[in-house]
Amino acid sequence: MKKISILIVAMLLMVGCSGEKDAKKDTPVTKENTVSFTAVGDNLMHQLLLDKAKTNDGYDFMPYYANIQSYIQKADFAFVNQETILGGGKASGYPNFNTPDIMAKNLSDVGFDIVNGATNHTLDKGGDAVIHSINVFKQYKNMNYIGVYESQEKRDDITVVEKNGIKIALLSYNQLTNGHKMPNTYCMNLFDEKTIKKDVENAKEISDFVIVSCHWGNEYDTVPDAFQKKYAKLFADLGVDVIIGTHSHTLQPVEWVEGKDGHKTLVAYSLGNFVSGMMEEETQLEGMLSFDLKKEDNRTSIDNVVLTPLVNHYEITNLKDAYGTRQNFTVYRLKDYSEELASQHGLNGYQGITIDFSKMKEKVKKRITSGIQIDM
Repeated sequence: MKKISILIVAMLLMVGCSGEKDAKKDTPVTKENTVSFTAVGDNLMHQLLLDKAKTNDGYDFMPYYANIQSYIQKADFAFVNQETILGGGKASGYPNFNTPDIMAKNLSDVGFDIVNGATNHTLDKGGDAVIHSINVFKQYKNMNYIGVYESQEKRDDITVVEKNGIKIALLSYNQLTNGHKMPNTYCMNLFDEKTIKKDVENAKEISDFVIVSCHWGNEYDTVPDAFQKKYAKLFADLGVDVIIGTHSHTLQPVEWVEGKDGHKTLVAYSLGNFVSGMMEEETQLEGMLSFDLKKEDNRTSIDNVVLTPLVNHYEITNLKDAYGTRQNFTVYRLKDYSEELASQHGLNGYQGITIDFSKMKEKVKKRITSGIQIDM
């Protein structure tokens, strides 16, 4: 059961324009009018992570999350992008991923209750695997598996989560399918302006806030491309409140994007990875985005926006076989990391890479500059 933290604040600190919609600035934050939300990036299970999680009777991924679990559980709602499908049958890594069913339970135990399944790897094992994944997540009543659908009716039925009288509509769109053919027109939302406009309009009618998951952009880019910028502006013009971006495997900028009528949308272009075995230096720096959704007298605002940098950490026992000897996969908050831990990261010395604690901090400062608080 997720631990729920109740924040009682005497004066509410507004973050710049902070996307507020005529919110009262002197209203205390209480459990009756505020919901806390936390989001992280790509949960990406490569073959070696599967191998290291193997047990005598199955798999256990919980050790990977031991250093971050308590922070995820503090939020009323927590989002993760499950990059790799839970397709049933034999588990597999890159290039056609298939993650064991137990991952759903492990994510639930960590504290996640919103899981995006629409990625470029969703169709790695075909349409039947998508249905299998949907059915696995259905077993966990506290979890909302968004972005993949078993019917047109389910696709049109927008997911809404509610707490403390605040309703949050959840939408999801994916840019790429890795060349896999869609088994039907409804199993996953691709980016389409007409569909997006209709979905957002419907979502706004049944909720107080609209949050959109966007799997988009170019892998390994540290800045958003034209596609991301175009659709971020479209969502802002339509009145979407928050965009959670994934796919690049790198931490990209978090900023406020202004739309029509002065509406401001909080956009995290990419939060990078969460847990992964990737071996590029930029893929080790990640982000956890947290914010409060507040409603008072039908006036809504997004407050206390904080980006907490994360580090994907593992060790390597033999640099001559760096790919095959990675171990002890986990994730830390950057503020809990240290020069000593950085010196133990397995990528040190691999292809000239140095995992530098101070350099990571400087990268974050350069990318998160738009009035977003940084917790490091």
